Order: sequence, then structure tokens, then C-alpha cells
Amino acid sequence: MQEFYDRPIVTSVEEATYFTLAEEYHYDYYARNPGQGYCMAVVGPKLSKVRAKHAHLYIA
Repeated sequence: MQEFYDRPIVTSVEEATYFTLAEEYHYDYYARNPGQGYCMAVVGPKLSKVRAKHAHLYIA
């Protein structure tokens, strides 16, 4: 990949050595809290863009 970039790639992908599961209230946060400010202002508009751009991939 380096041949495509002018500057060195400095990010490395490594195996996770420590992993902690999030608390239950973090799961499906947007689905559970669609009226929360961040969800309305940030998540909702992003999901709308993705859904519009990739509508052909959705199965009705």
C-alpha cells in the first residue's frame, strides 16, 4: 500500500491483547434512545445518508 502514498503509513493493525465488553446500556444505544440529542443531531443524519446511498442493498 505504501506505494500509493507520499508519506509513510504509521498506523499498525495488531491483535487485541485486552478487551472489555461494554455495559449492557451501550448496546443498541441509537435504537433505544433515538430522541437523545447526539442521536438526533449526529447519528440520525449519518444513517439517513448511508441508507439513501446504499438503498439498493436493503432487502424489503
